[in-house]
Amino acid sequence: MNIIQKTCSILGIILVLLQQESCAKSKPEIVHKAVGSSLHLMTDYPKVNLTDVKWKFTETFAEYYESNFITVKSKFFDGRLHTNKNDISVTVKNLQLNDSGIFSIIQQGKNEQFETKVIQLHVHDPIGDVKIQNNVSWLQSQNMCTFHLHCLAFGRVNVNVDASFHWSGHQVGNGSHLSFNLTAKERATFNCTASNIISVKYITETVMCKKENRTNETSGIPQDLLLIAVGTGIVGIVMIIGIIGACYKWRKLKGIGKDEAGITVYEDVNHESVTKKRSESMRNGMSIYETVDDMKVTPNLPLTLYDKISFDRHPAVTPTTSSPYQVVLNSHISVSIQT
Repeated sequence: MNIIQKTCSILGIILVLLQQESCAKSKPEIVHKAVGSSLHLMTDYPKVNLTDVKWKFTETFAEYYESNFITVKSKFFDGRLHTNKNDISVTVKNLQLNDSGIFSIIQQGKNEQFETKVIQLHVHDPIGDVKIQNNVSWLQSQNMCTFHLHCLAFGRVNVNVDASFHWSGHQVGNGSHLSFNLTAKERATFNCTASNIISVKYITETVMCKKENRTNETSGIPQDLLLIAVGTGIVGIVMIIGIIGACYKWRKLKGIGKDEAGITVYEDVNHESVTKKRSESMRNGMSIYETVDDMKVTPNLPLTLYDKISFDRHPAVTPTTSSPYQVVLNSHISVSIQT
């Protein structure tokens, strides 16, 4: 008899343990939320049936006991919790990516332990923008263009966000990349739809095949503009170098003194020429335009090159002659009469 009682007691204990274990390890409820949204954690039983409720996320962050909420300091949701005694619930506001995890609601009745409610939360970054990168190459031999489109999704929190992509329009496909060919002057319109479990965004773009297209991204600089910019830069550099060289040469010449520069062919006449002869005032020798007076040996030599015609040039006009050149003319007439 004692053996039977002991056996029944052991079985009863095992059943209680299994029941508690099944309550503690109930199947979790999976919840997906966006960054910035709220999570409402509500009990499964009426208020009259509950005496003690605890909310846990690794540790207890809220507790309801004897019809009142007990404030519990938590490092996870400080300043983001809102409690409601009417339905015995706790709300976590302004969810963040690191709030993802398992939440437990332990529910205790007056005479029994209720099943623990488990919530597995996934916080996602919603898609904020979608863009298409376009790489195109011109195939001269086939008279067509090859396009490579890449669809990108950007989140509100992170630069990149996990998403699935779908293409529609001229060509249908899945995945972030799409490749196709178009003949010269042919157009095509595509739609890229990016989505994750909490958001959907799409973008539409039209492309056209042009002759002699070069590889170019929509977010980059066209090759023609790039060549113009490079050419302009080279010309600007050459001009700057030329200006610097000219300024350097000018400054160098400006720094040379009068004595160092020497006397030019067209030497200016200065005040020394008034009191001194040209040959005496010159430091570097006489110039090619030396005066006749300074070069002649005797005073009776011709003053100019043309005085060789007559060394005895008439010094002044007389009653018999009207000009210095009349002497030459009269001599010529006399010779002619005698002949």
